[in-house]
Amino acid sequence: MRTIKFSTPLQDKKYFDNVKRLLDSKKSLHGPGENIFKIKKELKKQFGFEHVHLTNSCTAAMEICALMLSLKKNDEVLMPSYNYNTTASSFVRTGCKIRYCDIKKENLLPSFDDFRKNVNKNTKVIIVIHMQGLCVDYLDKLKKFCLKKKIILIEDAAPALGTYLKGKSVGSYGDFATFSFHETKNYQSGIGGLLVVNNKKFRKKSDLVFDKGTDRTYVVSDPNYHKKYYSWVELGSCFRLPELNASYLQPQIKDINKVIDYRERLFKRYYENFFNWLKDEFIICNKYKHKDKYNYHAFTIILKKKEREKFLKYLKNQKIIAFISFEALHLSKMGKKWLTKNTKLKNTNEIIKKIVRLPMHNKLSIQEVDYISKKVKDYFKK
Repeated sequence: MRTIKFSTPLQDKKYFDNVKRLLDSKKSLHGPGENIFKIKKELKKQFGFEHVHLTNSCTAAMEICALMLSLKKNDEVLMPSYNYNTTASSFVRTGCKIRYCDIKKENLLPSFDDFRKNVNKNTKVIIVIHMQGLCVDYLDKLKKFCLKKKIILIEDAAPALGTYLKGKSVGSYGDFATFSFHETKNYQSGIGGLLVVNNKKFRKKSDLVFDKGTDRTYVVSDPNYHKKYYSWVELGSCFRLPELNASYLQPQIKDINKVIDYRERLFKRYYENFFNWLKDEFIICNKYKHKDKYNYHAFTIILKKKEREKFLKYLKNQKIIAFISFEALHLSKMGKKWLTKNTKLKNTNEIIKKIVRLPMHNKLSIQEVDYISKKVKDYFKK
């Protein structure tokens, strides 16, 4: 038995062929070029995303959001503590504050009340995390709440492209949404990301921040623009996804449904292997069937006992590489700076050392899922 990796990047000959086609053409590897334009067109067709920027990471997309909002030092950004660190650091580096909210034990997502009860007069942004590619079921309600309170809503949808709620793609609800094309995601460009700008008020500013803070895009593309030469007009940086990376990603966009279909088969097999057997060893942190389309990014379990390190070591000895995801922000060296005496994170603290993600990727076979399932069961039989 070969070692079963936690994640293997999505690969196919036609993806490599498209990269070779770009290299053979001797066209610019920087871009934007044909591949970037095709991706943007396909994203609009499939998901209805009108105004997007292909970025060099999901972090870059979040940093653009932070720069656009020009928050002040007492302004607060509300987010779950169980969250990736650069979601927080993107805003911290602009000088504002962050505030944490709790999550539900059964799906690692915050409840509506987790957000509502932590909102105060300084709250300017709420970031909802689509953990495991799964979105909360109250996005429309949260959107209305934010509109009423004049709070910016950002969807951190890093692993969630292809997931829907009430017939709408995730990424369609917030003022902004960020996605990742990192090699651990369902579709990948090695490293890369996507910013969706739904709030029309910020579309022009996003163009400026995205292009190093300059108005080059308008000077080059708009013959009626009032300037002959571009210049520095906003605080920005180098956020662009190179055309080279885009050439690997571009054919994948049309394969999204095919990729999801295979991952659904893997998820279903895991679920069926465990569901009738399972007593109180762990809980499956998701469900197989959903009202709307889910992209089956992850298969996550939450152990009942604090035995994760022992469990992971056992799996590794069986040539199975599982993963913990990440630690909660409020427990980290940097993140604990924003932990206040009023911050209540009971559920997060209770389960953070019990979360395990099992292998899930498009190179994984049904036979390997069965092997993993058997070894997991064997562990709990001891």
